[in-house]
Amino acid sequence: MLVALFAALLAGVVTGLTGFGLALISAPILLFVYEPRTVVVLTVLLSCFISAAVVWDSWHEARRRLALALLVPALFGIVVGTVVLGVIDPVYIRLGVGSIVIFSALLLVRDIHLPGASTRWGTLVAGSASGALSTSTGLAGPPIVLLLASRGLPKHEFRGTSAMYFLPMSIAGLAVLAVRGLVEPPEVLLGLVLIPAAIAGKAVGTALLKLVS
Repeated sequence: MLVALFAALLAGVVTGLTGFGLALISAPILLFVYEPRTVVVLTVLLSCFISAAVVWDSWHEARRRLALALLVPALFGIVVGTVVLGVIDPVYIRLGVGSIVIFSALLLVRDIHLPGASTRWGTLVAGSASGALSTSTGLAGPPIVLLLASRGLPKHEFRGTSAMYFLPMSIAGLAVLAVRGLVEPPEVLLGLVLIPAAIAGKAVGTALLKLVS
């Protein structure tokens, strides 16, 4: 429980600051103490609440059309991800999470601009990949973050657009997981226990926004 609370708090700080990163931060930590299916449910549930909190204070800065253009293909990817989650060995999911986190971090650090990021195809690929990763590994963020970074969005627009995308996408992902029988009451209860820590972290992250370039 202490590990889970720490993960939720830290993820809330990062999401409050950037509008993304909840799963990137929490999933690798939570995988030390929970099975991948439980981690996916927890990250999606937490994302619903934290993204809503970020949208509340940043909706006027978001690029709504871009968020909607990403959401449509993501809804198809969500269904694919639930199928993957049900058939892939948890060991491979853990390896996949680690690889995705490291690879996406290296791309961001090197400031690499993805080819075709400004095209409709870029939006389609990023949204689909994000949806599939959301319900298979809990990591919806990397494709969206890399796309927005490649487009050079200012930090406030980046934060608002990210949160506006992740909120409905997380709600849809949770609904699909529930329909497929992958959500159990103990996981929902655990997620509700972690939400106050994540909300507290979000408040800290929002306060730090003015201090971070």
